[in-house]
Amino acid sequence: MGIVLTVSCYIASFSPSIALFYSFIAHDPVRIILFFLGSFFWLVSLLISSLAWLGLSTVLPNTFLISLGVCIVAQELSRVAYFMLLKKAQKKLGNFRLDLNPPFSRGLNKITRHGQISVAPGVSDLHNARHMLALVCGLGMGVISALFYTMNAFATFAGPGTIGLPMALETGHIDSNRAGKYLPLCYVLSAILLTLFHVAWTIMVWDTCHKIGRFPTAFVPGAAAVVSHLFVAFLSSLNSRGFYILVFSVQFLVLLICIAYCNVIMGGTIQSFVTAIGQSFVDAFTLKQIRNFVEERKMRTQQRQAVPDEPMTERGGASDEPGTSNTVDA
Repeated sequence: MGIVLTVSCYIASFSPSIALFYSFIAHDPVRIILFFLGSFFWLVSLLISSLAWLGLSTVLPNTFLISLGVCIVAQELSRVAYFMLLKKAQKKLGNFRLDLNPPFSRGLNKITRHGQISVAPGVSDLHNARHMLALVCGLGMGVISALFYTMNAFATFAGPGTIGLPMALETGHIDSNRAGKYLPLCYVLSAILLTLFHVAWTIMVWDTCHKIGRFPTAFVPGAAAVVSHLFVAFLSSLNSRGFYILVFSVQFLVLLICIAYCNVIMGGTIQSFVTAIGQSFVDAFTLKQIRNFVEERKMRTQQRQAVPDEPMTERGGASDEPGTSNTVDA
């Protein structure tokens, strides 16, 4: 039963990530590479945060708040470093010249053209679709962050035993603030929110990096990302006091605000965002995606079964008139 619970928690936690990965990343090899590279940058920020916590813990008695701030700053700096790396890759690919021998240049012509930016589908995205790249890289950071956040707890859910029972036996009482049977649900919701937050934060930080030095208000998206990151982390610390419903409600509201702001950054409006949210709820209640999938399957089945009639042709000079012969005189 514990294994079933663990598998169910993993599926529920990463189902939005799988949907985004399938829709925007799976069809493009370059995006898959950038997705995993985003995970690597987040792991580097985690390593820096761990080293900072290890060094501060030997000097200060209570390093939770300082370590939390260092961790958040390291994550945001890793986003900036990732943006700078991709920006340099854009310039190198944009200035790439085909000065090689003809056998090599014929193959490279599929990637770049002389004096132009890359024309390959995946590589051209490096130059044109910066918001899509932010989504891809942010999703990689969010998935690895949610995985590190949940895997120890989910491994404990697999058994044996009950979470919190040894401590209750030692102390003689049960903590009234513990989530109890709702603890798996809390971890699942936290993983979903964390993944989507990383996508939004990456879009906001990269917009600042792209516009810095050209617009006086370019720092606003990046500052909003850092402030919301700190606020969400502070709210998560309140879960230990039993404010689960309040924490998740406020975090979900903050996530909606961040997504709406990202929609404005990408050229949308608040009205279009509200309309899209309303249409999404309507599609969910009416099972539009399932109905579209079933209709597409029916159409494909009908197209396979509908074989066109072959025209009647004469074979070997055959004639429909009686008494005629198909033999040829020597």
